[in-house]
Parts: sequence; structure tokens; C-alpha cells
Amino acid sequence: WHTQCTLNDLCKPNRMKRIFKKIGFCLLPFLLIAIISFAAVNDDVFNDSLIAGKPIPVITDSMLNASYNMLAKQFGENKIMPAGYEKQVLFALSYFPELAHTSITFKIVKSTGGIISTRPFIGSLLRSSSKRSYLVVINDSTEGRSMPTWLNCGINGQIGILGHELSHIIYFSKQTGLGLLGLGVAHISRSYMDRFENKTDSVDIERGLGYQLIAWNQYLQKYFRPMNPDFTPQPDKPDAHERYMSIGFIGLRGKI
Repeated sequence: WHTQCTLNDLCKPNRMKRIFKKIGFCLLPFLLIAIISFAAVNDDVFNDSLIAGKPIPVITDSMLNASYNMLAKQFGENKIMPAGYEKQVLFALSYFPELAHTSITFKIVKSTGGIISTRPFIGSLLRSSSKRSYLVVINDSTEGRSMPTWLNCGINGQIGILGHELSHIIYFSKQTGLGLLGLGVAHISRSYMDRFENKTDSVDIERGLGYQLIAWNQYLQKYFRPMNPDFTPQPDKPDAHERYMSIGFIGLRGKI
């Protein structure tokens, strides 16, 4: 009778919910560890992606105009680009030939925070890498905004940071769906994101956009210096918590 009573109690809906809830809480840490492990920053993934392009110290409007038709044919497929900025986007894409057929939407949005970010579309997250689509969000000025904007930067800086975002897509494209979920969870780790963003800068440089990444950093420094009188540039050598490479270290890394 005692055993039968215990089984009946266990089978009650509320009792079962409490049991599964406790099991879920116990397993959650292990699940998070497993997911994050799938997203571990893998140097081999970054290194396997390197296709060095020709570094150009200064990209000019005439270069963008002269190459536009050719690049539109080569890299315009499956791309949604903001009007008036197609040339910068296509020129940056030319340093990432494996993304020629990848579905990427570049979208300008009004926002008070952030500058530029990239992520897979949620609906394509669990698809095979060849069928995924990505969103690059470019934050524009709006009332109350205190951050710099991509639109106000010169074309070299614009192309430099676009290369950084495209380097993210290269990395994302080599991850499984579980790995991408793990990367989302790993955003809570400062040390993880420091290393991840630093390695992404290195891909941008190796691809040939080191000069343009320097131009982007110079734009940020020019913007932030008046807002912070005590502002000092990053040192040339990276430390353990450097998320984005300093101007000096970009030059050293890119030998420019």
C-alpha cells in the first residue's frame, strides 16, 4: 500500500512538474557549458578562412566608381544594400569572395546606441551554413544618440569596419547551429568576447583591410576625444582585456 501511494503521488501533475523543474535546474549548468564549448574561439576556423587581398592605403571615390559594375555582378547576388552605400559594401565584399552568393541584408536603423553589428537571421539559425542568411545592422542618428555613426565616417573607415563584420560572417558560416547558439550564450563572458573580437580584427587585417581598419579607429578616436578630455589611445601592444586592436597594433600586425 505504501509503495502504491508513493507512485500515485509521483504521478500527480503538480508533483511531476516540480520534479522536472528540479532536474532542469540541475542540468542547466551542464547544458550551458556544452553549448559554449561548441562556440569556443577556434583559431583554426579563423586561419582556414584567410584569403589575403591586396592592401590599398587609401581607397578613393574614383576606385569605387570604376569597380562598381564589375563588383555588382560578382557580389551583388543575394545582397540587400542601403541606397547610396552599395559601392562601399561591394568593395568590402570583394575581400571576401566566399561570400559572393551568401544572403546578406545590410540595414540602416535609427538607434540611440550601438554602431554596427552582425548576426544570422533567427529563422536560418539551424539551417545548413550554405542556406543561412545574415543581417548587418548599421545604427544611424536619432534623437538622444551620443554614439558615432557609420554613415558619418569616410569611405575607408566604412569599408574597414564592414570588413570586420564580414569576418564575423565567415566565422558564423563555419559553425553549426548549436555552435551559433553557444556564441550567443558566450556573450556574457567578457574574456571570451575580448578574444573573439580581437581575432575578428586579425582576419580583417589579413584579408587586406588593415589600412581601412586604422581609418575606422582614427574616426572613433576623433569622435570620442572631445567627449572625454582624459581619453588616451590604446597602447600598441594588446593586453589581456583588449577587445579591439589598437591603431598601433593593427599597423604592426598588418606590417603597414
